[in-house]
Amino acid sequence: MIIVPTEKSLDWRHAPLVLCALVFINVMVFFLYQSGDTTKLVEAMTSYQAQGFIDDEWPVFEDYLEEQGDAQLAEYRRSYAKGQYDYIIADLLMREDFYSYLQTNVRSYMTPDRFDLWVTERARLHKLVQSVSYIANGLQANQLRPASLITHQFLHGDIMHLLGNMFFLIVCGFAVEAAIGHWRFLLFYLLSGVGAGLAQAATDWTSSQPLVGASGAISGVMAMYLAVFRFKKIEFFYWFFFLVGYFRAPALLILPFYIGKEIYLYHTDPDSNVAFMAHAGGFVAGALLIGLAWVMNRSLFNDDYINSDQAINPEQKPLADIYEAIEKFRFERALQLVDAQIAHKGNQFDLAMLRYNLLKIERGAALNPAVTSLLTLPLLTPEQIKKLGKVWLDNPEVHESLSESAALKLAMQFSALENPQPAEQLFNQLSRKGCTNPAMSVLATKLAAAFTRLRDTSKRNHYEQLALQFNASHQP
Repeated sequence: MIIVPTEKSLDWRHAPLVLCALVFINVMVFFLYQSGDTTKLVEAMTSYQAQGFIDDEWPVFEDYLEEQGDAQLAEYRRSYAKGQYDYIIADLLMREDFYSYLQTNVRSYMTPDRFDLWVTERARLHKLVQSVSYIANGLQANQLRPASLITHQFLHGDIMHLLGNMFFLIVCGFAVEAAIGHWRFLLFYLLSGVGAGLAQAATDWTSSQPLVGASGAISGVMAMYLAVFRFKKIEFFYWFFFLVGYFRAPALLILPFYIGKEIYLYHTDPDSNVAFMAHAGGFVAGALLIGLAWVMNRSLFNDDYINSDQAINPEQKPLADIYEAIEKFRFERALQLVDAQIAHKGNQFDLAMLRYNLLKIERGAALNPAVTSLLTLPLLTPEQIKKLGKVWLDNPEVHESLSESAALKLAMQFSALENPQPAEQLFNQLSRKGCTNPAMSVLATKLAAAFTRLRDTSKRNHYEQLALQFNASHQP
């Protein structure tokens, strides 16, 4: 479930300078600094395996895990017996406390010459692993450093982690910055991240798992957004499964929901790699900071900006009416509104997709024509083609209704999908109907390329042969 405030739109009269700087720094850190992490880890693991250090260190690692009472020991023993070392090596290389234990205990397992080689090379590998971004600058509860309370906020696990965090930062951040000022926004953002890090560390002070991500600080920004507007009714966007829409509610009433949700998830999903308590800690820190600032000096807030009503975007109003009807399960009314929008704006993909989803509920006579219309829309984006591929697979009853020209165009688009099944179905359908269009050779070539990507040699050869046959049949 997603709930985000949408009360304010970006106003460049209150330029979000700090927000832009934070987004820029996060993006640059990820692409310029963190991009080298994978190379470092691959180099360390490859060199470790090539020199056979696992045989030297395994007895020591086994003793170490026994002393720690580590639950993974039994699984590691099975993996070691099978010669499956990758996961074991990745774990032991990451454990800095094991490296200290190793230096004290490994010598008795090696000859002097072997030890002399090991000690130098192992120190190099340890230094290489420790330079990986989330180890060097992530927040580790068992080795808490003041600097890491700040640096962990600018690191991310992967591209989706980064994009998700930046989306929520932008959605909430520009309004908070406009309301409380640039430098106060920066200070409160960083302090919320510090509070988030301490809250997560407090759940287990012995943990060596690095915490990275801006989500704790962003949770603080979301809390500040709600606290800035206090009991004023503001607009929120929500997405809950197939229910999507807007509602208005007093801002501060949403704050306990956010905090409660994170605490609930922390207790009900203990194996998740999401730092729920960091989110909750960030919320609390952001709310406390903005509350203290308001109590100490209310004139610090830009009340004119906070109290100004946002003009309703006339382009959004019809769509909001559609989602409101869906929210109230008035699907017939929602369908009427969608049809009115299509009549006004044309058969755009998003509207056609919305109409299709509404018609699926009743599965009446209008569904198949709607599917056919959706499948013949031109000039689609890759993401739209992906959605269309699912529509095709879910509606086999309309497959034969497409014209040869429409089927060919659709198959060409589907051939770029990660799963070329829809394109293959269309190709076979056209072949059964005796299609002799020269474009069939191009389609066969595209399918051969698709199965090359999937490493399916049999199908690749099959479609390469068909492409040659179609070419030969059209030679003068």
